[in-house]
Amino acid sequence: MRITRAIMAVVVVLSAGVLAGAAHAASPFTVVNGSIQPATGTPRPPSGTHATLWHNASYASVPVRGAGRLVVGAIGDHCDGWPTLRVRVAGEVIGEITVTSAADYGGYPVGEQLPEGRHDVRIELVNDRYTGACDRNAHLAYVRVQPPPAVDATFTFAVVPDTQEEVLSAGDTRLRQRVDWLVDQRATLDLRFVTHSGDVVNYDSPGHVQYERARAALRPLETAGMPYTLAVGNHDTQAAGPDGELRSPAGQLLRDTTVFNRYFTAGRFGAVRGQFEAGKVDNAYATYTAGGVRWLVLSLELWPRRAAVAWAKAVVAAHPRHNVVIVTHHYLESDASIGQSAGYGSTSPRYLFDNLVARYPNIRFVFSGHTGTAASRVDTGVHGNRVHSFLQTFHSRRTNPVRLVEIDTAADSLRTWIYAPHTDEEFPAHERTYAGLGLVR
Repeated sequence: MRITRAIMAVVVVLSAGVLAGAAHAASPFTVVNGSIQPATGTPRPPSGTHATLWHNASYASVPVRGAGRLVVGAIGDHCDGWPTLRVRVAGEVIGEITVTSAADYGGYPVGEQLPEGRHDVRIELVNDRYTGACDRNAHLAYVRVQPPPAVDATFTFAVVPDTQEEVLSAGDTRLRQRVDWLVDQRATLDLRFVTHSGDVVNYDSPGHVQYERARAALRPLETAGMPYTLAVGNHDTQAAGPDGELRSPAGQLLRDTTVFNRYFTAGRFGAVRGQFEAGKVDNAYATYTAGGVRWLVLSLELWPRRAAVAWAKAVVAAHPRHNVVIVTHHYLESDASIGQSAGYGSTSPRYLFDNLVARYPNIRFVFSGHTGTAASRVDTGVHGNRVHSFLQTFHSRRTNPVRLVEIDTAADSLRTWIYAPHTDEEFPAHERTYAGLGLVR
C-alpha cells in the first residue's frame, strides 16, 4: 500500500468511510490515514468494501449497538509478522487482537461484555512495518456485538453445618453419605459449590483419626471436581482437647491449625485464589461463576484477628464485580442476633459486621455455625445493600443436615432449605425465600 499511501497523503479523514471518487457509501467505517477499498476476503461484507489501515497513525471508527462482546472481522497482510489492532470503546482501550489470515474475515473477539446501548468503537493499527519486500496492513470488514450465550439463571450451592459428631467412630457414615448425595445430586440441583461452616472434627488425637475420616469422607468432592471450602471452627484447632474440652492457653491454641492445614489444603479445595497466610486455609477466598454472575466465597477464621479482617476488606474491595459469600464459624447466635463476644479469639461477630460485612455493597451472604440449631436474619449495609445471614449448626447425633441455597439470578431471588439425606428428612421451619437480592452483574 506504499503507492496508495503517497497518493492518499493529503486525505486525513474520509467522511463516513467513503474514499473520494469511489462509490462505497455503504461502508460503516470512518477512516483516518487510511482508505476504503474493495473487499478481497471472504465472506464478502455487505458493503463490498473493507477499511484499510496502513500506518501506526491509521484508525477506523464505527458505531455499534447492542449488548455483548465486540467481534472484529479483519484480514491482514503479513510482513515479518501479522498486524496487531488496538480496540477502544468510548476512548478506553478494551484490548488488542492480532489478525492471522490474509483471506478469511474471521471474527476476533475482544474485551469484556458490553451493556446494552450504542458503543463508539475505534480500531488502530499499532505495529506497522514496511520493507522492500513486504508491507504490513490491516483490512476491516465489520465490527459487531456478539450477544452473550444464553445463561441458565438458576443454580445451587450447599453449606454443610458442624460435622464434629459425625467423625467420632469409624462406623459413622453420615458425613460420607451426605457428600455422596451431594455429588449424586449435582446435575439435579445444578450444584456449583460446597462450603462448610466449621467444626469439621471434634478434637485432634495422636493418630489424627478424626481428620483421616473427614478427609476420606470429603474426597468424592475432589474426585468429582466440585470446588469446596471449609471454615475453621474451634474444634478444628489445638484449643480443643480430648472429648472437645477446652485446653489452655485457649487464645494461643485457637490459632494453631497445623494439623487442619496438613489434611485440608487450597489444592484440595480446587478454586482458591488467595490466602491471608501462605500454606494456610484459615483465611482464604475462592471464586466461581454461576447464573451468569461472579461469586467469591470468603472463609474467615473464628473470631478473626484484626489483620485477617483487614486482609478480607482488601480482597472484597479488589473484587467489586463479585457477589461475596462470607463463611465463618461463629456469627449468628441461636436467636438470630449477631454475636457480641470475641470468645477466646480476637474480635467479635459484631466487629466483623461493623468493619467488613456492612461496609461493602457486594457482600451478599454470611453463613455460620457453632451455636444453636438454625436461624436467619437480613441486615442493611451502609450502601443500602441487603445482607442475608444464615446459621446452621444442628450438632446432630442421628442424621446429617445440609443447607441448600438456590439462586435465581434472573429473578434476583433465593430459596433456601435444609435436608438430611441420611434420614430423608426435611426441616420446613427453616425454609426461607427472599427476593430483591441486588446481585452485582
